[in-house]
Amino acid sequence: MKIIDGHMHTRHSPKNWFIDCADARGYSAYAVLALSCMRSFGGAANNDQCLEAKRADPTRAYFFAGLVHPCPDHLAHVRHWLDRGADGIKLIETKPTVFNETGADLSAPEFDEMFAFLEEAGTPIIWHVGDPATFWRREEAPSFAFENGWFYGDGGFPSLEQLYAIPEAVLSRHPKLRIAFAHLYFCGDDRAHLQRLLDAYENVRLDITPGGEMYDHFFLDPDGWRRFFLTYQDRIHLGTDTDMGDAYLGQTPLKLALDALGDGEVNQWGHVGSGLNLPADVQEKITFHNFRAFAGKAPRPL
Repeated sequence: MKIIDGHMHTRHSPKNWFIDCADARGYSAYAVLALSCMRSFGGAANNDQCLEAKRADPTRAYFFAGLVHPCPDHLAHVRHWLDRGADGIKLIETKPTVFNETGADLSAPEFDEMFAFLEEAGTPIIWHVGDPATFWRREEAPSFAFENGWFYGDGGFPSLEQLYAIPEAVLSRHPKLRIAFAHLYFCGDDRAHLQRLLDAYENVRLDITPGGEMYDHFFLDPDGWRRFFLTYQDRIHLGTDTDMGDAYLGQTPLKLALDALGDGEVNQWGHVGSGLNLPADVQEKITFHNFRAFAGKAPRPL
């Protein structure tokens, strides 16, 4: 099966790490997404680190540049990185911790000119919005949410509904934006929300980068999710969230995603269920063709 991993990260100068990972996993291509608005990823320097990964492997590596905050001119910023070879834009300001860290509301008027440009140019955007709904509910939040500072139920963070309102306000003003919402938009528990969004906006799509809770919802309703994937088979693509230093092989998010699309057992680190049993041609759309349709048949020349 041909594979493009549409969702990877690095917080270090990568040298040949992504080349080695892609070779080990058999990737045809992959995308390195900058988190340049996050202090934990080194801030603005993360754009340069991700561009370095593309320079090391220019025929396989796509690069999505991130924003920085504060920024005197967001439009000039994205133009600068697209001119330097970025294939698209990565947004994560609507993750609750990042929203609080940056104070950036992407639905504010100051971003409107930037989104108008991205809409007109047809620039692909990969956008992280929210986090799993359980992270707002103390009795349901997993232990790793508390360990990583991702429990949001004690106040001080925006609600999931407030975060969803931001991209959906942007789309109401710029309905032709080409956006892939990462992690299934954290809507494993609300498939109707995804259907409304995909039906309303023809250029919206999803990536299936884990969010491990996503697979639990697949296990609970495999028939319903299989129908969803068949209906929207041209608008879903693969991602793993692999960061530099993660394992290349073994029980990786890549194996989990591929198992979930297939017809066998899926073992999500002890949570066991069945794959969605998608036809082989649909699986290859999700693992390969759909990302190329979204981001281009090859990375943009440097």
